[in-house]
Amino acid sequence: MNRMEARAVAKAALDHYRKFPNESLGVGAFNIKQQQAILEEVELQLRLHPDMEEFVKSNREEHFFVKNLETIQGDERDVIFLSIGFGFDASRRLSLNFGPLNHEGGERRLNVLISRARERCVVFSNFGANDISLDGTAAFGVRALKVFLDYAENRILHSTEETGEDTDSPFEDSVYDFLRSNGHEVRKQVGCAGFRIDLGVVDPESPGRYLLGIECDGAKYHTSPVARDRDRLRQQILEGLGWRLHRIWSTDWYRNPNESERRLLDEVVRAKHEKLTSVDVPKDRAPHMDVSVPQNVEGRVESHESSTIGDPLDSMVSNYELCPSLEILMTGELHEQSTHQLAKAVIRVVDVEGPVHFDEVVRRIRSLWRLGRAGNRIYDAISRAASAAKRNGKIRRRGNFLWPATESPIQVRRRCGDPAARIDLICDEEIAEALKLVLKHQFDTLPDDLIVRSSRLLGIQATHGTTSKRIKIVIRKLIDEGQLQEMPNGMLHLPKS
Repeated sequence: MNRMEARAVAKAALDHYRKFPNESLGVGAFNIKQQQAILEEVELQLRLHPDMEEFVKSNREEHFFVKNLETIQGDERDVIFLSIGFGFDASRRLSLNFGPLNHEGGERRLNVLISRARERCVVFSNFGANDISLDGTAAFGVRALKVFLDYAENRILHSTEETGEDTDSPFEDSVYDFLRSNGHEVRKQVGCAGFRIDLGVVDPESPGRYLLGIECDGAKYHTSPVARDRDRLRQQILEGLGWRLHRIWSTDWYRNPNESERRLLDEVVRAKHEKLTSVDVPKDRAPHMDVSVPQNVEGRVESHESSTIGDPLDSMVSNYELCPSLEILMTGELHEQSTHQLAKAVIRVVDVEGPVHFDEVVRRIRSLWRLGRAGNRIYDAISRAASAAKRNGKIRRRGNFLWPATESPIQVRRRCGDPAARIDLICDEEIAEALKLVLKHQFDTLPDDLIVRSSRLLGIQATHGTTSKRIKIVIRKLIDEGQLQEMPNGMLHLPKS
């Protein structure tokens, strides 16, 4: 654990509530020890500032919490503080052991942690992306952490890493060997945004940072069909990504070796002083967004604020689609229309919105007919029409919900105001799909966390008693059917197929 980082998080939490008393706040830690250290520091801060106790009380609607990577699933707050906890040891060595991130699926656990904030995410760490030196054996979760920290620092999503490919000419081998013989660490074929740098000189102070990119006129250069592509345009793109480049011509390297070698070493020295690297992206190249980087708190603990990286689960859920028209002639009184005509209207709504609650079908037809309300006569007329459509095999009915005649996979849909995000207007089957979608991407989850996260996918922002009770009923049904499994520790997961 990192006690200084924990103290910085605790102080920042109270400062946050002083500045933004109406914003909800949560803290996520990478492990239990760091979670406990932060909780202890929060208690110490509250003893010094008892007036702040009301902001961290658990009886608030969205109360302050400190959770670790394993227990934060399903929780959301306006602002999330992330405490990495891991970092440099006393001898300034950084271990690449980040607990669960090093295991298979670690990137998914990281995604759960970094996607808990609705508005912004603040990262506390005593190291940056440049300090993480990766090789071909690094776990995907660790690689994802490096990209995330890079984004938090620079507001740009790109990664720079060694591709593992060899040089493509004896000329490049010669430059590589010369730099190595002069004590520099060099990596071949470094990838950046779809481009390859022939050789990258590593910063000895930050193994994850490149001091200089070296371009050689090797085989790839000569096979480029247009000079503009291989010179000006390529250079503009790479420099725009933050690379400091040095070009070496093969003719100069062999005809004037002493001069070429001297210029190369001088360029490395200048790059070391100026520290303009592929990872240090200039801030004016970042996307437009508010940036707040507070001063360091106690040593190297830093806070970087950034927009929340979107939760992939949200991208898998589409907004609820409303039926735009009934596709029948709408003249006269609604309740006086023939059952055949109204049945067509019911089928149209169900085909677009099904599975849909019968009350919503009535509301949609009434609304498209431009009526303010639906009385008993309208309700009865549409009910007869729905029965007729079901008899003719045009729709199916299960309880209060109407389904299209043709079977199709259940889609989880986000209600954005119309129709209302009410649990009683959502069928059990769609709720079940939301639960499975959460578990598929968030691993084992506590029931309360699963209820909150699945309800958010459906568009329900406040999980009150009725909503929670209904989802619990669906969970119990899925457990009884063997579609969910309950572990001894109370967590739920999908059974292995």
